[in-house]
Parts: sequence; structure tokens; C-alpha cells
Amino acid sequence: MNVLSSDAVEDGARRTEGIPRAQAGLNACRTDARAPLVAAIDGGGTKTVCLLGTADGAVIGVGRGGPLNALFVPVDEAIRSVRQAALGALREACMDQADTAVLYASAPGASRDILRAGISGLISPERLDVAGDEMAVLTGALVDDPGVVVLAGTGSFAVGRGRGSGDAHDRNARGIVVTRGGWGPLLGDEGSAYAIGLAALRAVALDCDGRGERTALSELALEHFNLPNARALATTSISREQIASFAVQVSKASRVGDAVASAILTQAGRDLGRLGVSVLRELDRRGELGEWDGQSGLGELGGAEDGHRRGTLAVMTGGVSRAAALLVEAFQNEILSFSPDIQIAPPRYSPAGGALLMALRIAGLRESGEVPAGMQASALARPELGE
Repeated sequence: MNVLSSDAVEDGARRTEGIPRAQAGLNACRTDARAPLVAAIDGGGTKTVCLLGTADGAVIGVGRGGPLNALFVPVDEAIRSVRQAALGALREACMDQADTAVLYASAPGASRDILRAGISGLISPERLDVAGDEMAVLTGALVDDPGVVVLAGTGSFAVGRGRGSGDAHDRNARGIVVTRGGWGPLLGDEGSAYAIGLAALRAVALDCDGRGERTALSELALEHFNLPNARALATTSISREQIASFAVQVSKASRVGDAVASAILTQAGRDLGRLGVSVLRELDRRGELGEWDGQSGLGELGGAEDGHRRGTLAVMTGGVSRAAALLVEAFQNEILSFSPDIQIAPPRYSPAGGALLMALRIAGLRESGEVPAGMQASALARPELGE
């Protein structure tokens, strides 16, 4: 698998080594102007990604912007984020403007008006669907298989799909969808980057007062927030996103043996696992947990082999899922404490990839359970599609 480094990404232009550009969806310019296009936007508290794809899911343009969640950033900033991402995707596709069959936006906290203002004059969809991030997260991680996905990014939530009845590839037979969490920074976001960063800053305050354990997080906090002393934390305005960004330093401290940082990450993993278990418990109550047929197998990306029903999967996705082995282990232990039959797997695609899959399905270009060949090829070269 070829994954592009950040050094290879400049102003929306990307280069791929070892994979033919046409196969990877990295055409210098779009060659067939008659074929339908779809677009997908995935935005949240930190960044916005826009994907422009062909009818077979090949990604011909990717753009990035800033935060989109208008619950935490001004509306004008959210609109700029959408516009920046759309411009980047068009630029890479060598297009000034694109007409698309569908634009699916996974955009919690953003209204249709924000999306329309952001894409105005750039992307003109016949159909614009604006939704929260649950379905993009679920579809990206599991495509259309039964299971639970726990998203741990700036915030956190869990979403799951039941096994349904009948043919797993029949869209009318898919199972119920259950969500838990997603209560925001005041009431929820357990295990998220925000929760990890906030717990770390509280540990710094306790260390400063002599009421808690000594921790390397104290010095790291001063460097990260450019403060003269720990007391300055109490009088400095720090945003939710800035607090969440400190989670990286918690992972750093844990790796060098800081006990406080390690305890914070372990607790975060437990909290995320409990979110997942709450969904699994509800699916079980409704008789919707998947059943293994003894023949299913996991592919490289966690997918089922063709032709077999599969059991219930548990997936953790988002930036926090890569924070530390301690966190991942604690998450897995919580899930398996509910049932050792749950299969823990990596996500098949990112939430942005899930938004593209949703767009393709709404446009009638993808059957349930299917990942079009163009998207599969693009995933080998596009970090935005993978986790």
C-alpha cells in the first residue's frame, strides 16, 4: 500500500509512487466529461475534507479546509472551510466548477445554508444531502456489515447497525441503526481527544497544587500552550480544539513512562469501550447481533468474504484510535467483556470514505454491500479514504 506523506501534499496537488495514476483515481485531468460525478464532504471540529468522485468511486479530486462544526466556530469560518475544501478538490481535478448527481455532506453542526454558501459557484449538485456524521462513520468503517463503530476524534460517539433479516446485500433487509454518546463537551465526549486533553490539564493543576502525582504533563503543557507557569492555565482562554490538541502530548508522555498520562489513556480506552458496549447491548436486546456462520473471514481491511453472512464487528476509528496501545487494549477489553464472540477489526474506510459511499448509494451507483472498483483502487493511494 502506498500512503502519501504530508510532505507530498501541497495546495491540493498529490503525487503517487508505484501506482498508475488512472488506477488510483489520480488523473491529471478528468477525461470523460459526460460521466456522472458525485461529491462528498466530511467536516467536524478540526477539519473539512471534500472528495470529488466518478461513477465508479474513483477519487479525482481531494480538498481540505478548516473546522466546519458551527456549534464551535463562527458561521463565516465554517463557510470558508467548505469553500477551501471544494476549491482544493476542483483544483486537483483540473476543474473550475463541477455538476454532480449528489453531494453528501457529513457535517454535524452545519446547516444546509452553510453548505450551499460554501459550494456556491463551485459544485452544483442535483441533490444535496446534509446529515450528521453517524452514517458516514458507520458506512466508512463497516460498509454495510453489522457491527458497532466508536468514533474517537475531537469528540466521541458510537453507532451500530444490526444484522437485519434476509439477504445481507439487500438494502431493504439491513438492520436497525443505534447511536449512543455524542452529547458534546459539557455532557459527554468520553474518551475523546478533548476528554483526554482536559483530564491531562486537570492533572497539571493537581500537580501544581501538590494535590496529585508529579507528571511530565506539567512541563509539556507550558510548552504546548506557550505559558510561563501552570497557574496561567486558569486565566487563559483555551478552545475545545486547543484542549483536544493536547491529547498528542499525553500520548508522548505515556510513551516515556509517565504514569499519570498512561492512566488517562487507559481510562479513555475504557470509556470508549463502554460506549461501544452500550450499542451492542441495545442490538442484543432487539435480537440484532450478527451471527457467525463458521465460514466468514476478515480481509486485510476487515471486510467479509463474498457470499457469507458475518457476525458482529467492533471498530474504533478517528485520531484517538492511534493514540497509544494502552488505550486500544483497554477499549478491546471492554468490548470483549460484553461478549468474546465480538470480532474486533480495523475500519475499512475513513468517515470521508463513508460519505463518498453514501453519495454513490444515493445516486444509485452502488449496491448495498458493494464498494465500487474505482474507490477500491483510490483507497490504495488516497490517505483521505483510509484510516
